[in-house]
Amino acid sequence: MIFHSLISLYDRLYGEAKVPPFGFSMEDVGFVVTLDAKGSMVGQPEDLRTKIDAQKYEFRISEVPYSNQVNVRANAAAKTPNFMVDKADYLFGMSGSVKKDVHHTSFTELIHTVCGDSADEGVKAVKAFLDGWKPEESPELTGWKDMCGLHGKWIAFRLQGDSIFVHERPAVKQLWVDYVEKETYPQGPTFLEEGKHDLQSQYAQFKFGSGASLVSFNEVAYESYGKKKGENAPISVEAEFKSSAALKFLLRSRTHRLRIGDATTVFWAEKTTPMETVFGHVVSASMQDQQATEKVHKFLQTARRGALPTDIAAEGEIQFHILGLSLNKARLALRFWYVCSVSELIEYLSDHFRCLEMERGENDIQYPSIWHLTKETARETKDISPVLSGALARSIFTGAPYPQNLYQGVLGRIRADQRVTYLRTSILKAVLTRNHHLEVPMSWDPTRLEIPYLLGGLFAVLEKAQLDALGKVNSTIKDRFFSAASATPASVFPRLLRLSQHHIEKAEYGRVSDRRISELMENIDTFPAHMGLKDQGLFAIAYYQKKNDLYRKKDEQGEEK
Repeated sequence: MIFHSLISLYDRLYGEAKVPPFGFSMEDVGFVVTLDAKGSMVGQPEDLRTKIDAQKYEFRISEVPYSNQVNVRANAAAKTPNFMVDKADYLFGMSGSVKKDVHHTSFTELIHTVCGDSADEGVKAVKAFLDGWKPEESPELTGWKDMCGLHGKWIAFRLQGDSIFVHERPAVKQLWVDYVEKETYPQGPTFLEEGKHDLQSQYAQFKFGSGASLVSFNEVAYESYGKKKGENAPISVEAEFKSSAALKFLLRSRTHRLRIGDATTVFWAEKTTPMETVFGHVVSASMQDQQATEKVHKFLQTARRGALPTDIAAEGEIQFHILGLSLNKARLALRFWYVCSVSELIEYLSDHFRCLEMERGENDIQYPSIWHLTKETARETKDISPVLSGALARSIFTGAPYPQNLYQGVLGRIRADQRVTYLRTSILKAVLTRNHHLEVPMSWDPTRLEIPYLLGGLFAVLEKAQLDALGKVNSTIKDRFFSAASATPASVFPRLLRLSQHHIEKAEYGRVSDRRISELMENIDTFPAHMGLKDQGLFAIAYYQKKNDLYRKKDEQGEEK
């Protein structure tokens, strides 16, 4: 199913000229060597990279000649060169201070084999350079360490006076096309198509760590019936190329890719639709991206009214695909795979944000991303469970119940640091609403009579009474008693009520606090000895809402006076 969808995506993108034809790939070029017509290097290699931060660069993207053999080269890398553009080992015959004669020789031989007696000036210049280059002179080149390093990427040739690389010259591209068409493959049936086809021996690798494939047989134990590697799950050359080219496009794209936990998530529709652009903003928008936030706000406001945005309404039945991948040793692990219509996806996203709705401050994130939600379950980002992120994504995209460890994680953080924030109470409300079908208001509701809700509001009133009497203090009753009050009210509230009388007597307008306490106590017959997780969540929500209500109201002290 995934491969069929990727192949269909390739066909669509190819019609839009967004993916390369067979035998080519979009790759990062870090350096270029300029040659004159005689094959002599003009100046020093040019660094094409743009440094973003200490360990991150932006590269020149180029459509380079490419083959599956290069994509999966490992032990036989020295004798598996790419055509006309490759790494320093192949172009210069050196890597750092180590000679790479086999690499350089195989690279040179492939160019001679593919180009033959071509009269193209770029080809003749490259041949002359490779035949006359002395590898031992390589370390003297400017930027040599960078060219050989992790961030050097590919090195290309350019003919002096040209604006394009040698491998981009029409005559050179045609030479490679002619060479690729002559290549032969074993014949056999595949799991994707009927009949016999050219079989690809290995699946493409993608840039996860040192490289990983969607399908991999890296140990003999995974093989069977005497078949080796890709023979255990045969795929045609064409299908493998199309699926891998489409996935490469998605992984490189900034509008079709986002990060959810440890999973790189890519998404696409079967046809071009504005939803492809909107989806990434909806799932990952934050207050730091004001333009994206406004776009999401407008989108969701329309969806909440039970309608689809104008530019998407006519495409509601288009199928939308969401694929989550992460690295697992030699292969890519499938975190989640979901397919639905655009209208269904909008409905699920809208419901998710409706569940999260809670009164908030001006600086609070209106549409929190998955990362914003999961980080509320851990002290540090590195402690966020990767399983939680995938489970939460699945709940959002399918409308399924939220993972229970999201709820428990937030309660755990509240107990640990005594902080009851907008985002945490939003999460608690969302889980109670969807998983337990409990109607939870966005702000304080004085008509609700559930004991946990009333106790949460009472705790906020008692804290306010303390602050009115003592002013700013280093530690309030929340810092000392919140966890116990939400879990075992009977052991804490009688003591807090006695303490509040001293605060009421000391405060200038203590009568206001006394009246607030009395209004809540009218509906509390007894304090429970113990409250479960569901009630503790409702307690925290009520505390947050009542606290906001107290500071939002007019000056009641002045009215009382």
